[in-house]
Amino acid sequence: MASGVVEQPSQDAESEQKKIPGAGARRSQHVQRLLDAENLPTFLNHLLTQQAIMVAGAEAAAFLIEGGSETFSLRPIAHIREDNSDSDTRAAALNAFQELIRPCVEQGKDGVLEVGPANGSAEAQFLLITLLRSDANIVAVSGVITRCLNLERARQRLQSMQLVAGYFELFTLRRTAEQSRMIAESHQHAMQLSSAVAVAEGFESAAMGLCNELATRSGATRVSLGWVKANQTIKIRALSHTEEFDKKQELIVMLQKVMEECYDQEQVVQYIPGGQSSDNVTRAAQALSRSQGGHSVISIPLHQRSEIVGIVTLEFLPGQQLNPNISRGLTVAVDLLAPQLYDRHENDRWLITKAALSTRHGAEIVFGKQHTLAKLITVAVIGLLAFVWFFKPMYHVSAPFEFASIQPDSVVSPFDGRIESVMTIADPISGVKRKIKPGDKVKQGDVLVRLDTKELRIKRTESVGQASAKDRESKMYAAQVADPHADEQLLAKSQVAADERDHFLAEVAFYDYEIAQADIKAPRTGIILKGDLEDKLNAPVKQGDEMFQVGDPNNLRIELSVEDRDIQDIHEKQHGRIATNALPNEKFDFVIDRIVPVGAPKEGSNVFTVYGTVTGDRSDAWLPGMAGEARVDVAPKRLAWIWTHRLIDFVRLKLWM
Repeated sequence: MASGVVEQPSQDAESEQKKIPGAGARRSQHVQRLLDAENLPTFLNHLLTQQAIMVAGAEAAAFLIEGGSETFSLRPIAHIREDNSDSDTRAAALNAFQELIRPCVEQGKDGVLEVGPANGSAEAQFLLITLLRSDANIVAVSGVITRCLNLERARQRLQSMQLVAGYFELFTLRRTAEQSRMIAESHQHAMQLSSAVAVAEGFESAAMGLCNELATRSGATRVSLGWVKANQTIKIRALSHTEEFDKKQELIVMLQKVMEECYDQEQVVQYIPGGQSSDNVTRAAQALSRSQGGHSVISIPLHQRSEIVGIVTLEFLPGQQLNPNISRGLTVAVDLLAPQLYDRHENDRWLITKAALSTRHGAEIVFGKQHTLAKLITVAVIGLLAFVWFFKPMYHVSAPFEFASIQPDSVVSPFDGRIESVMTIADPISGVKRKIKPGDKVKQGDVLVRLDTKELRIKRTESVGQASAKDRESKMYAAQVADPHADEQLLAKSQVAADERDHFLAEVAFYDYEIAQADIKAPRTGIILKGDLEDKLNAPVKQGDEMFQVGDPNNLRIELSVEDRDIQDIHEKQHGRIATNALPNEKFDFVIDRIVPVGAPKEGSNVFTVYGTVTGDRSDAWLPGMAGEARVDVAPKRLAWIWTHRLIDFVRLKLWM
């Protein structure tokens, strides 16, 4: 087959179907076959046959569309071929059909494809493709190969195929209408059965009404209702069209056995002589059927929640054709009516009986074997609630803390200058000389840093020289003052020179002081806590810049950061415990010494600083700056209050606002 171009058929082409005597009657028969098809594959078979006849097709095939719009597959449903080809030839032909039909399905258009050119006296072959849609979705496609004089004639024949394909919509509407009718009838039957139970007065009347309605609606010759007693046996309570019956007669006994058989298996039991029966045990149903001349028997359980409270048994005359859906429909109807019957049965008892049964039922629930897990959970929940409400553990306020050294000494620059040298020590591990760093021990008076004094010494030399010059000038003027003929201003000049000399001498003393201060010494014996000047040689420093902190690492205090929502619970002399982040398993006691009464913002919240002192053992691993978590003992409180007081305070604040 040669591929062609997908084309939309012309809507103005005339049909080439000729009028033949008797064609209308045959067409009517074909249409009826299409509309009466049981399912879609049967419809496609009839449709393809009719389309092939109308266009004189040589070969035809129909496919169902499976999958989504992006990725779909064509499942073969029907294939018409004149010759008696083998299976391989037919499979190859179907594959060729699929390849040619797929572009039409992808584009969503009916089409005409030229698959074989004219050859001598033979006309060209065309593939006529029609798509079948349901709710705008393509569900099937048919294709017929026929010979035509030209493309225009092929389009005219495609129109004939489209007319036949139009019956698919009628077929779909008819199937939908039948389904809707069946659903409506089922709902109507259920409503009528419900009405028969609802309008009855008392359980006996409701049971009789249900049996009569079921017999009428289903065509059963007899319907019986049995109710489960407390000892798990079944008692017949109603028979259709029978007001009174002897509970000991053979029929009633057999019906009870049939119902007990259904009750034991907890599912529908259906026995049809020579027909399709249920797969479960049907011995009692068979015995009842034989005793009644071959009745068909169906027993349906009535459920109240998960328990079976009754059984309905229906008997049908021999030879009566039962709809395959009758068992399912009856089951749905009976399940809908079971709660109403159960309520009628419970409400028809004496008041004292109902009270006693209710008490017994409650006792069974509380002390019985059923729902053991639920009872254990309930007892556990009650015990937990009591524990939460009455148990009063110690309420703690948790806050982060840091260790801080008590009274560390800062080593600062005495004047503006540059760092000339830093104290060096031998590394305790490698023995190599290095600059001092935090953690190194120093003694009081050790020169930690030496500042550059070259500029100070130059200035001192200049001041010494100027002081000497002014001293000579003062002495010269003083010698001239002794001459009686000297100027009177010489004494004043001598005094000014002496004052300037004293000024420069004061500068010399100042420079001597600063030069002496250039050697920055350790103020105390201890350990360097802060300061690392190894890479800051010749770096400028300003007066007051901190270069080192020297202190005792064992002399530490605790600094807590308590949020403002908890500060009202914190008081001096309160005890608590701390644990560091580095050693979370080790806990140590402390006592609060002082509370700073001014809050400060920190990480989006307002916190107060609280100081504390460790009262018990200390750890050698503690260092200044180590952080952790502190818990301050407040007072014994109920667990319920501890778990909910923050939420309650939040709600109170928001509701007040």
